[in-house]
Amino acid sequence: MATISKRANDQWQAKIRRKGWPQQSATFPTKRKAHDWVHRIESELSSGHFVDRSAAHRTSLKDLIELYLREVTDKRAGEQSRIAERSRLERFMREEKDLCAYAAINLTPEQFEDYRDRRLAEPSGNGKSIAPGTVRRELTLLKRVIDYRKRRLGLTINPVNTEDVARPVVNDERDVRLTKDEKQRLLDACGSARNIWLGPIVEMAFETGGRRGNLLGLTWDDLDLKERYAIFRDVKNSRNPDKVIDHTVALSPRAIEILMALPRSLDRSVFPISANALRLAFNRARKIAGVEHFRFHDTRHERVSSLVEAGWSDTAVMAMSGHKDPKSLKRYANLRTDHLADELAKLEQAGKGKGQT
Repeated sequence: MATISKRANDQWQAKIRRKGWPQQSATFPTKRKAHDWVHRIESELSSGHFVDRSAAHRTSLKDLIELYLREVTDKRAGEQSRIAERSRLERFMREEKDLCAYAAINLTPEQFEDYRDRRLAEPSGNGKSIAPGTVRRELTLLKRVIDYRKRRLGLTINPVNTEDVARPVVNDERDVRLTKDEKQRLLDACGSARNIWLGPIVEMAFETGGRRGNLLGLTWDDLDLKERYAIFRDVKNSRNPDKVIDHTVALSPRAIEILMALPRSLDRSVFPISANALRLAFNRARKIAGVEHFRFHDTRHERVSSLVEAGWSDTAVMAMSGHKDPKSLKRYANLRTDHLADELAKLEQAGKGKGQT
C-alpha cells in the first residue's frame, strides 16, 4: 500500500507499506517525482529485485565526505597523503555547500560535470586557471568517497564514474633528460652547496630513482650495505592508490660509496635534512648549474630511462623502480634520440653483415 501526502514545506512524502518488507519512505520536491518513486519501488518489490535505498535518502554528500575523512583519510599511513587528501575534501565542503547538501540518492553525473567545468574556469593563486590534473584528482577522490559507501547505500551507479563524467585531459608526461655535461654541472653545484647533505641525496636520487620523500625517510636501519640493498618505506602504489608498500631497491657500487662516506646522525636518518631545506638548496644549485627546468623528481625519469637504454627488461626496471603497472613505467622511460639513432645504426650494420655472408 502506498500513500503520498503534501507536507508543510511544500515537499511531498511518499510511503510504501508491504508485508514482509520494512516501510519505505522518501520526500520529493514534486508530486510527480513522488509518484515515479512509488511506481519504481513497488515494481521492484513485486519482481523481488528491491534494494533498500532509504540510507541513500538520509545521507548527504557532506555526510559521506566526513565519514571518509574519519575512516579512510585519517588512517592513511603517509602523513603527506593524509594532509593532501584532507585539504582537498575540506576545500570541497567549504566551497560546494549546495552540492554537499544533496542526498546521495539525488546526486547525478550532470552535477559533477558542472562542478568540473566551473572548477576548470576558476583562476588559481598565480592568476592561471586551475590545472586539469588538479580537477582530475579531485573527481577521482570524490568517486572514492562515494564508492566507500555505495553498496551500503544501495546505489546502483556512482555518479562520478569516469564513464559518466569525463575527466579533463592531462598531459603530464615529462621528457626532460640532462646531457652528460648538464648532469655533471648539477652534481658539482650540489656538491659545493653550503648544505652538506644536498650533494649526496641528489646523487642517490640519480642512482636509485627514489622519490624525494622516500629518500628523506631513509634510515640506517633500512640499509644493508653488505647485501647491497635499501628499503624505501611507504612507497606510492599505482595499482592500489589507497595503500602504501615497502619497496626494496638494489644499490649500485656508486650508491654504496656515497652511503659509506656519510656521517651517522643521532636520529638514525641517512639524510637529516628537511623537505623545505632540500627544496631551497636544490633550487639554488640547479640555477647555478643552468638547468632550472630540471626538477628533483626528474632524477627518477633519468634513472628509469638509463636502465631501459642499457637493455634492461621491463620486469627488471619495474623491480628497480617499484612500478606495478607497465603503463606507469612508460611515462618515465624517455629515451634519448641519440641512443635510438645508435640502435638504428647497429641494426643497419647487422643487416649489412648478413648481406656479406
